[in-house]
Amino acid sequence: MKRTVKQLARLAGITPRALHYYDEIDLLPPSAVGENGYRYYDDSATLRLQQIMFYRELGLSLTDIKGVLDDPGFEIRQALLAHREALQEQAQRISTLIKTIDKTLVQLEGEQEMDAEELFGGFDNAQERQWSQEAINQYGAHDSYVQESARRWRSYTAADKAGSRKKGTPCMRNWASMLTEIRLIRRFRS
Repeated sequence: MKRTVKQLARLAGITPRALHYYDEIDLLPPSAVGENGYRYYDDSATLRLQQIMFYRELGLSLTDIKGVLDDPGFEIRQALLAHREALQEQAQRISTLIKTIDKTLVQLEGEQEMDAEELFGGFDNAQERQWSQEAINQYGAHDSYVQESARRWRSYTAADKAGSRKKGTPCMRNWASMLTEIRLIRRFRS
């Protein structure tokens, strides 16, 4: 079945402009162009758009996605299995983060005490690397504080990191307490 830009955009939940851009960068060229200049996409192109959207969901840049999809060794079945696995890992991590939030809420209500390490359940090294990159982007890679912080954190053993987190627990409790007070004040004012 052939679809117009508007039909495919509606089907995929993206804008027609996104499809035009994907064509401009040769990521998703139309299957055919009619005499009227309309772009048409067949089932193969529709499946390629699905792959683009999966890779975007996983955080790849459009340039990287193009490289993957245009690789002669690319196999869609293998890609779908890899997408499924990556999304399951994300779902598991998100589930753990939700449990951490629930435990923290129970602690804030005074019903149960949490171990300091439990406060950070679900956060992984990839997240720490992302935060490190954000600090570098904000302050510059050559900022002495950023460099020293990254060097020191890398030198920590698992026990050192746990101890550091444990020291942060009172700060986290104070922060959570302040948030609770702010919410109460807002409720009182409304």
